Amino acid sequence: METQKCVLYDRDCIGCMECETCDLDLNKICDNCGKCLDIKDFATIKIDGIYDAEGRVISSGRKRKKR
Repeated sequence: METQKCVLYDRDCIGCMECETCDLDLNKICDNCGKCLDIKDFATIKIDGIYDAEGRVISSGRKRKKR
């Protein structure tokens, strides 16, 4: 029988259930609410450029000047 590894410590799982405990309320089992992650409703990223499969630049992140 294969033993399960602990996700928090470098050992085999001993069934302590510490990995299931809420980080914000130690008396509660984690329900994956995400409050401890400080997730925002939206996010933005800046794209520096787009490349094809061979690594050639398709589009750079620089704005083009109007002529």
